Amino acid sequence: MNDKCKGIVFTVMLIGALSVTGCTKHEDKVHESWVTPPAGPVIDDTTLAANIRSALRADPSVKNMDVKIEAHNGEVMLGGMVDNQTQMDRVIMLAWMAEGIKKVDNKMSLKSAGAAVKD
Repeated sequence: MNDKCKGIVFTVMLIGALSVTGCTKHEDKVHESWVTPPAGPVIDDTTLAANIRSALRADPSVKNMDVKIEAHNGEVMLGGMVDNQTQMDRVIMLAWMAEGIKKVDNKMSLKSAGAAVKD
């Protein structure tokens, strides 16, 4: 085999080796200290929404708020009007604290924002 063919064969082998090395799984790039969290109990949507409503009623800063809660497969959408950003943050935090929650979608509005638009 002449030198030109040997060079081509070597180049092809080198490219093949480099491409195989770059094909690692995503899991191989995760830090060794990370572990998949254990799966919690599955909470049905009705119970999830009821648990969030109970938490809101038990909290003095948001117990009188008219917050609408819709749950679907562990994902919750919050709607309605709150007086201020602190109340909105509190409602969102209480929703995230509910057992079985996967996602919180905030569709709440501030009452003051609605008043500013009317002016």
